[in-house]
Amino acid sequence: MKKQFFLIPILFLALILRLYGINWDQGFHLHSDERMLIMVATRIHFFDQLNPNFFNYGSLPIYLLRGLSQLVDWLFDTSLSNYQGMLYFGRFLSIFFDLITIFLIYKIAQLIEVNLERKNKDSNVKQPQGLLKLIGPIFYAIAFFPIQNSHFFISDVFLTTFSTLLIFLLLKNLKEKNKPRLTAFLIGLVFAAMTATKFTAVIFYPIIILFFIFYIFLEKNLSKKKILNFLFLIFIFNFYFLFFNFIFMPYAFLDAKKFITDVSLQAQMNSNPYIFPYTLQYVGSIPYLYYLKNIFFWGLGPVISVLSSIGLICFFVDILKTVKFYRLKFINKLPPKKNKKETQLQKVASFFLFFIFYILYFLIIGRSAVKFMRYMLPIYPFLVIMAGYGIKKISNFQFLIFKPLKKFNHQLFTLFFILSSFIWTLMFINIYSQKHTRISATEWILKNIPTGSTLAVEHWDDRLPLFGGENYHFEELQLYNLPDDDIKWTFINQQLVKADYIIIASNRLYIPLQKLANCQKYKLCYPKTALYYKKLFNQQLGFKKVAEFAVYPKLEIGSWKLKINDQSADESFTVYDHPKVIVFKKTE
Repeated sequence: MKKQFFLIPILFLALILRLYGINWDQGFHLHSDERMLIMVATRIHFFDQLNPNFFNYGSLPIYLLRGLSQLVDWLFDTSLSNYQGMLYFGRFLSIFFDLITIFLIYKIAQLIEVNLERKNKDSNVKQPQGLLKLIGPIFYAIAFFPIQNSHFFISDVFLTTFSTLLIFLLLKNLKEKNKPRLTAFLIGLVFAAMTATKFTAVIFYPIIILFFIFYIFLEKNLSKKKILNFLFLIFIFNFYFLFFNFIFMPYAFLDAKKFITDVSLQAQMNSNPYIFPYTLQYVGSIPYLYYLKNIFFWGLGPVISVLSSIGLICFFVDILKTVKFYRLKFINKLPPKKNKKETQLQKVASFFLFFIFYILYFLIIGRSAVKFMRYMLPIYPFLVIMAGYGIKKISNFQFLIFKPLKKFNHQLFTLFFILSSFIWTLMFINIYSQKHTRISATEWILKNIPTGSTLAVEHWDDRLPLFGGENYHFEELQLYNLPDDDIKWTFINQQLVKADYIIIASNRLYIPLQKLANCQKYKLCYPKTALYYKKLFNQQLGFKKVAEFAVYPKLEIGSWKLKINDQSADESFTVYDHPKVIVFKKTE
């Protein structure tokens, strides 16, 4: 009860960090996926128009946004269920679901802390109790990437909550053996919510089948009755899964052709980085390592990531030790303590299920050709629990090695890691204390660029200025177009002759297109476009840089300042809430 009380300030801290800067784009809808989801939600009206005609993402978050905003409008005579109102309502929904995720992390860590390890024989070493179930939620509460994504209405936040709820249900029911039919019902319901949020959640289906195998066959001997019970539970689970999937995403069935087309296109995207212009950034990226790099530096930060790595290794080793221990016990036919054999087997199965649940997700998603950072958000609960496990292991180890430190307070030792992580996060939170770069750039353009000027802007990116565009003429540079030949550049050069300014709204184009200069190495290549950017940035194109707008993670204490250049991060980490904007002016 005492430990549960400490969850309240953790949730409160998480709420403050997620509410801070919630109006980061001042209502301009500068997150492209969020913008698209809200546009789709405006097509929905309960209960006379429910077809989203869009299945790149699942329908459940869209229905939740539209349905709840309509309900609030009806109850309180507000005007939330419109394009602007749903922007903020959607972000509050994201925050709410992320807080649920933190609570579920606490409950999962509580189950994990039942103790995989055998008791330490050194009676002089006092084991830190209750650390795991509190450290996991704390680390998730202060890790920047979950905080950042809670500032957006995107499907990945909801998928993270539902997937965390699923693994909690699996672990809890494997331990407590609740009513089988109720278990199948709950798992079918949650799994339907997952797939109706994002279709990639189907990769968890084998884990659910594995759970039912453990659930039925873990006790006593194999029998015909147990096989029939297993098949019956699988049938019930699939029935409820399909039933609720229809409730949450009916037009996947009623408009199956559109659904299959959209899902197939998304599947192609994840196997071919050349399929869309905005996925060219992932050409040549290394599977798994690309995700790990971004998690280490930008997602969790170095401190939590190192602790998580230590915890993951120790957790895996402990699973192997435990499995080996019970295997030898079985071979030697040692008599188990009364009523203990089944409990220990359930523990081993629970830890294995927890481990493989997330490892399978990482192995499948990590090898995809397209590697948006948010795709890995569902494994962050696992990583922070492993970080807590890492702290516990480090604490035990240092107290065993350094006997003089045995009276040192474990809580202070843990606090050091938490504060180190929090300081790292504060640098990134500081992004939201500054004006969005595209808004600053817009204000500068309206103030410094004469009315009637011609602005060259890049396609597949947000056009600047965000407002007041009627005062200018625009030339849209089709830089992604292929082939990258003289015909393409004859037309673009004509546009540049007309342009008085070039506005680059982010690094979305110039990073991947410069990388794809080598036609012998890449299937699609942009040698002339790469040369254009090289000359532009070296001011050899007849344009000079007159303004740059960038916001970096930083921390200032008096005259001391620490700033991190995060432009090497995955584009999706910077392009929405703090992209670098560059303005060039014609000199010739």
